[in-house]
Amino acid sequence: MNSQEHTMSRRSLGTAIALIGIGVVAGVVLMTTFSSNAIEQLFAADVELGAGAPPAMAPPAVKMLNDQFVNVASAVTPSVVSISVKTDRKGVSMRGMPQDFFRFFGPDFGTPEGEEEMVLPESEAGGSGVIVTADGYVVTNNHVVENAKEGGITVTTTDQKQYKAKLVGRDPLTDLAVLKIDGRFSAAHLAQRSDIRIGEWVVAVGSPLGLKSTITTGIVSAMGRSIGIVGTNEMNNQRSRYAAENFIQTDAAINPGNSGGGLFNINGSLVGINTAIASQSGVNAGYGFAIPIDMVRSVVLDLI
Repeated sequence: MNSQEHTMSRRSLGTAIALIGIGVVAGVVLMTTFSSNAIEQLFAADVELGAGAPPAMAPPAVKMLNDQFVNVASAVTPSVVSISVKTDRKGVSMRGMPQDFFRFFGPDFGTPEGEEEMVLPESEAGGSGVIVTADGYVVTNNHVVENAKEGGITVTTTDQKQYKAKLVGRDPLTDLAVLKIDGRFSAAHLAQRSDIRIGEWVVAVGSPLGLKSTITTGIVSAMGRSIGIVGTNEMNNQRSRYAAENFIQTDAAINPGNSGGGLFNINGSLVGINTAIASQSGVNAGYGFAIPIDMVRSVVLDLI
């Protein structure tokens, strides 16, 4: 082979290698483009999360009712507060809950079988309250604050601001108490006794289990209930003959921490103060009890 033929052979080999390289690069580019397009088409065509339209549109009347619950929740929540109470008394707790919560369940409630009681050197109880005047008067249950240390009551509003509360007065015979915090606030609208009817919708607002501004709904199940928990002396378990009970019964979910919170009607008016539940388990069983607004109004005016 002469030198000219050898040079041409080397050039042909170089050209072939270059063409192969270009082909490989082009193939990779095409495959990448194809794969990308294929993946996009796969997701675009075959994977569509959710249906295109709601499967069952609510009738206008149902939507109006739903919207009303939303409006009530928005309107009444600012008037309901969370209350924290420090006491000097040793508190027996079940699952970490202060002793004051036990009264919330009625006289037959105790530590469930198998649960150990824990004695705390200083108890911290809790509950809820409702602002009833724009200048800061708050109504709650007597059993929420009755063992409070001096300066041991703290009120937290829905905007997470905390206020030291003064105990204005309390009435063990109705299980109501009034606190005072300084400032200007959104007060609840108080209903009339005639506004409360068996079977009507109600909304319970409070801080069950420490969950602030929790809203649950139900109906008025009964009126005029007496369950024998108000006015009972904890030392001898004797109940005063002057104790007054006339509870509204509701199936709205109520749990420890709801004590002193509000029960509102569908118009957003306060119809009662949540006070107790009937339960052997320690949690909501569908039987909640609230002090009716006419009794609340009368006692609050006396205490203020």
